[in-house]
Amino acid sequence: MQICSTAIEQQLSVFCLVILSMSLGCGGIDTYMVDPDEASAAAIEQYDTNGDGLLDETELRGCPALLRELRAYDESKDSKLSAAEIGAQIREMYGRGGGMTSISCTVNLDGSPLSGATVKFVPEGFLGPEIKAAEGVTNASGVAAISLPPEELPKPLRRQSMMRVGIYRVEVTHPTTKIPAKYNTNTELGFEFHRTNHIQPPVYNLITRGKKT
Repeated sequence: MQICSTAIEQQLSVFCLVILSMSLGCGGIDTYMVDPDEASAAAIEQYDTNGDGLLDETELRGCPALLRELRAYDESKDSKLSAAEIGAQIREMYGRGGGMTSISCTVNLDGSPLSGATVKFVPEGFLGPEIKAAEGVTNASGVAAISLPPEELPKPLRRQSMMRVGIYRVEVTHPTTKIPAKYNTNTELGFEFHRTNHIQPPVYNLITRGKKT
């Protein structure tokens, strides 16, 4: 029975790896869970308030993740983002499928770890309906493992904390502690990540009204 059980576990492990590989995509095959051209055009349409076809720093305040990554995206070094520049990064994210990743984040409030906070990563609308929101709850150290709901994960991965790569707004709420709107309903927090960047988990240092950094 032990031999049989071991064999089944080995087969399940292989199956999990196959599923994960399918999620990450196969080399040489351009399959896009998010279409780079459509998504980048939608980003410009959504945030280009002055109609010049570019997103400057003022306009990017509406998209915290892109504002945070302005320098990395800005190939022309003009402090603005074009559809081509946004599309190039989205193509890198999804060029080999809708890659999945595991990630955690840390939340501090006025210099101390915030326990019991819900941290939600909400995908930017221009990525389309395939990219779903993920969330986690911070522990005593202020650390949250961010994950899609189990039903959104392949069955072999439902015990793992995993989410899609992408461009996200980050919202932090707490059941008893009041968190300023700039960290949730009017969030200034964002995060963008794919397989080749952001080795370090993000840290969000929240400051309440009247507190100094």
